[in-house]
Amino acid sequence: MSVSLFGQSYAERLCTDWNRASARVEEHRGAWEKVFATLDVDAVECEAIIFPEQLRFSRLQNRIEQAALHGLYATGGKECANFSIGIFQMKPSFVEQVEVAWMHSPMRYRYQLYFDTKDNREQRKRRLERMEDDDWQCVYLALFVKLLDKRIPELASMHKEERIRLLATAYNMSFTATLDELQKNKYRKTFHLDLFTDKDTEFYEYAGIAAEWYLNKR
Repeated sequence: MSVSLFGQSYAERLCTDWNRASARVEEHRGAWEKVFATLDVDAVECEAIIFPEQLRFSRLQNRIEQAALHGLYATGGKECANFSIGIFQMKPSFVEQVEVAWMHSPMRYRYQLYFDTKDNREQRKRRLERMEDDDWQCVYLALFVKLLDKRIPELASMHKEERIRLLATAYNMSFTATLDELQKNKYRKTFHLDLFTDKDTEFYEYAGIAAEWYLNKR
């Protein structure tokens, strides 16, 4: 089990938020597992990667950011707006990277899954519609894992806790990060639960939270 502040586990330190997030995962697990199974990825791994996002997911904030993306991203692209939306809190820039990488991968033929990656208003609107759908968020997360495994084959033979840490670090930091960059950043404390940061904001390890949740579930 990972340890956060003052010798406490994250589950203890973030008890109320942790329990609320766990309940949300339990509520959606059945639907998520069906999508993950179609793409041959480990559902528990995928849940662990996005569990930290469940700690601070806000339906009100999500609606505001969705509206902003429809007005700004659809028109001007990620340079104009790049907010995180959806139950897994994905940014348009992240989804664009996943789509482009997937369309350069032969795996697209095996799974018969294709994207139009042209950068125009119509495709950005369609991308947003997908991002607002829970099943599509599961698809993008599954593709992220499969693409990362393909690009960094060392992940497959790692101890599970280490693998989860690195996958979570890539999800939180950069889809295109190298293995060395992920190793250097897997213990960084930049994740917080506040809407806006101030001097009292507490920062946590995104990857540590993900790893603890995974180990508790296995």
